[in-house]
Amino acid sequence: MSLSSFFYAACLGCAVGSAYGAEGFSSWNGTESGAASLSALWAQSYGGHPGNVHLYRNAGNPWIQEFNVSLRAQYQAAAVAPNGSETYPGSHGRTEEWRRLRLGWNARVFRDLKVANIWNMGGVDSLGYYKGGRWNDHKMTRGNLYEANLEYSLPGAVVGAGKVLPVILAENRISSSKYKLPEISAVENMLVSDSSFGVWSYNDEKKEPLGYYAGLWSNTDERSRGTWGTWESVNMSLGLSARADGMLLKEGRLYCDWIYNWGDMKDRPYDGNYTGTGARNVLAVYYYGKQGAFELMVQAVWASRLKEYSSGGTTVAPADLVGLTVMPSFNLTGRVQAVARYQLAFGPDAVKLNKHYASVAERGGNRVDCYQAVAAGLNFFVYKDDPARLKIMTMAEYGHSSGGRSPGLTGWTFICGAYTNF
Repeated sequence: MSLSSFFYAACLGCAVGSAYGAEGFSSWNGTESGAASLSALWAQSYGGHPGNVHLYRNAGNPWIQEFNVSLRAQYQAAAVAPNGSETYPGSHGRTEEWRRLRLGWNARVFRDLKVANIWNMGGVDSLGYYKGGRWNDHKMTRGNLYEANLEYSLPGAVVGAGKVLPVILAENRISSSKYKLPEISAVENMLVSDSSFGVWSYNDEKKEPLGYYAGLWSNTDERSRGTWGTWESVNMSLGLSARADGMLLKEGRLYCDWIYNWGDMKDRPYDGNYTGTGARNVLAVYYYGKQGAFELMVQAVWASRLKEYSSGGTTVAPADLVGLTVMPSFNLTGRVQAVARYQLAFGPDAVKLNKHYASVAERGGNRVDCYQAVAAGLNFFVYKDDPARLKIMTMAEYGHSSGGRSPGLTGWTFICGAYTNF
């Protein structure tokens, strides 16, 4: 989708607003109405009290109640300092990138129907590599479809269809705009699926003592086989949760996710367009808790029949993977948050290191038998009541690899980035 198409959609929303005499570019509190105003648009996005950026809003209209625009932008720089190894000539052990750049819109129509469309305008889509005496940095995505879906609200449940990022595993289940560290753990990153076509249903776990999220997802997004993906290979996800107040902390919730992949991990024809999980079976149990300024996430994960890979001209079938992640955080002030994370993952030939930055190091990007890492960071929020709106994130992580067919990354990764979301 081009930028011109995006702004055409925005203008369409304004036209609808004018036709119904409702709020066009309404202010954050909805009290200002009438003609489009750039100052009102700024007030909604980065004013003193930001909220949804409405191009149109009219609760009294039976056909369309809201038309909003969205932006998620994350620009960050990273440096890798491996122990006992030089970086590739030309890479200098560092990179900078649009980690994510997504534009989109969403609308509420017929009271209970939500329509969403998001386009990935830029972001990391590949590893850097060294070839012919030259370092080639990460390639960036351009204009690919990230989400396009419908969700209908029923009493006690929501059903949806289209393309979306499946909600599975502890760090991945929250929005990337709300990440507490710039990158999720290696053990989770290698297992989660990409934005996929599917059908799903869930309830409001913030209100319900027992929650669920269930979906059926296509593992392939092959454009030559049709815009909406193919169903030769699918996976199923089922997540259950229960309120666990007082279990470890004052407020808490316990989750259990199971993902089963019908795709054959030995079948590689769709490698370039594969969007499914990295294993046949994934089982995760995790906990979120909060007490005052302190928050805690703990996750244990097991995965079997991991996706095969090539190494030295031979095909390797990894063993089962076991992983553990512990992530505490503490709000030092309303605008400053301290975060730490410990991760452990092990299994013969099973652990795939962080694909975004390990490749900057000469010995990085390999599969290893065991990986441990400790990370710490500080987050700085411009809006204390809406941290995801605009923030600076920092992270330093020391990781240690052992075992495997070739040495993996052992050393430091440093990341600093600016993030905005509305």
